[in-house]
Amino acid sequence: MITIDQNKLKEHKNAIAKANREQAYKTESDPLFFKWQRGEITEQEYLEKVEEIRQRFPYEGDVG
Repeated sequence: MITIDQNKLKEHKNAIAKANREQAYKTESDPLFFKWQRGEITEQEYLEKVEEIRQRFPYEGDVG
C-alpha cells in the first residue's frame, strides 16, 4: 500500500508551480515590464500578464 504525505505533495506541487512561474516571468512578463518602463505599453498590460501567470501556475494552500 502506498501512502502519500499530503504536506509533501503540496510542497512538491508548489515547487513545480514556483519554477514554472519563474520561467514564465522571465520569458513573458519581464519583457513587458521593460516596455512599460519605456512607455511602450501600459502598466495595466504588464500587471495583467503577471496575474495571468499566477492563475496559470497557482500555489496550493497558504503559499502566495
